[in-house]
Amino acid sequence: MVGYDRLSISKLTKFNKYLPASNPGIPSKRLGGMKLTIDEQTFRDLNIFSSSSNADAIVNLFKHTKTIGGREMIHEMMRSPSSDISLLSGRLAAISWFLKRPIVLDIDTHQLDLIEHHLKHNKRYLKANIIDASIDYLRNKITAGADYYIVESGLNNFLKLARFLMTYLKTLEETNAPDSLQIHATKIRAILALPALKQMIAIPSKKLKFYQISEFDGVFRKKHRKEILELLKLVYELDVYETLAYITEDKGLCLPTYLESGGVSISIDGFYHPRLKNPVKNNIAIGENSNMTFLSGSNMAGKSSMLKATGLCVYLAHIGFPVFANAMSTTIFNGIITTINLADNLNDGLSHYYSEVRRVKETALLIRDGGKVFVIFDELFRGTNVKDAFDASLLIIRELTQVINSVFLISTHIVELAEELKSHPNVAFKYMDTYFDNDRPVFSYKLLEGVSKERLGMYIVKNEGIIEIIQEAIKNKN
Repeated sequence: MVGYDRLSISKLTKFNKYLPASNPGIPSKRLGGMKLTIDEQTFRDLNIFSSSSNADAIVNLFKHTKTIGGREMIHEMMRSPSSDISLLSGRLAAISWFLKRPIVLDIDTHQLDLIEHHLKHNKRYLKANIIDASIDYLRNKITAGADYYIVESGLNNFLKLARFLMTYLKTLEETNAPDSLQIHATKIRAILALPALKQMIAIPSKKLKFYQISEFDGVFRKKHRKEILELLKLVYELDVYETLAYITEDKGLCLPTYLESGGVSISIDGFYHPRLKNPVKNNIAIGENSNMTFLSGSNMAGKSSMLKATGLCVYLAHIGFPVFANAMSTTIFNGIITTINLADNLNDGLSHYYSEVRRVKETALLIRDGGKVFVIFDELFRGTNVKDAFDASLLIIRELTQVINSVFLISTHIVELAEELKSHPNVAFKYMDTYFDNDRPVFSYKLLEGVSKERLGMYIVKNEGIIEIIQEAIKNKN
């Protein structure tokens, strides 16, 4: 039976004096509060904002809002996952309300851009008295200028927006709207109830008269500029919720539910990775008694894709977005950290193995600092020889089995580790299915119980005809 020895332990621990106390991307402070800890490596592993493959970044799947401000808010939300269950539940409740289609937002980018452009206009304010208002109006009639157009179009588009928002607020009152949208609506009402804006909204005509344009320009740009900018942010947020509702329905996504129990639990039915052309859906259930998943499987069996899909579901649930699954329930975590596409750090002179060791330490620091952490290790210690990889993996995994308030998904080609871990009751053994049909491998991409027995490495080498090529080269040289 192969175990870990003193030499392997020393190889790990001798690095310790060279390692930083913490990674700048992973705060070395007690986890807590409402912000979830995540770092750039995890964003890269999950392809959230950039992709290590030819597939588009995940953020692009959601940036289909009507407004530019809405797209920017999508990006901001995806940059800031949270462990605040009330915030996350509130977002999902708002998305669910828009799924019922009580109203369609009558807004567009052009309209809100003109309003913002007016707010940022730095020329003189139009004077409110009738004489100066008449002069400005006639001057614009004779020689049309951009300055007057900016003011006129900004105010008229705001009037249109404000009137739509009054309709929206009425619809909200008439339906069973969630608390999150009611609080949101209270902020909108407070701004629209400002005396000057209330007076403007009450004007019966569809467009403002020339003297009204002069009257409200100063009110708009000077007196209530801050409040109107805040109102636009509230509108962008509605745009986000409506967009996410449409995407949920169009793509057949689900809205996750959150578990408030003290332990850890994740249940995902029919999950898949959205960037695969013909994805195979899988199910996974993780609980306190099975908080570590030992994942095995042959090359090309789909281990990395399965880990990315699972991590993506957990991440999306922690920004209050729909997930790519049929159903999902999850504990709220305080941190997410993944090691899937870890590269050599050549600039710092670090080998792949050393980078892996640093990453394991960063993970340990995050776990030590408290809270519940969701962890993915894909091919732990692949950057060293098989003996050290076995010993180091066993050493680390055995220690992690004692951490019961976090979740670990660990994949490996070293299936011999499974025998050493069978005595740990909280380790669940899973594998990605592969079988042979007429001497050719078939990948089902299904997640099954147990440990993989397939060995495809030699098959792949032989199938590429490398030996024949070398033999031909030798023959040509002789």
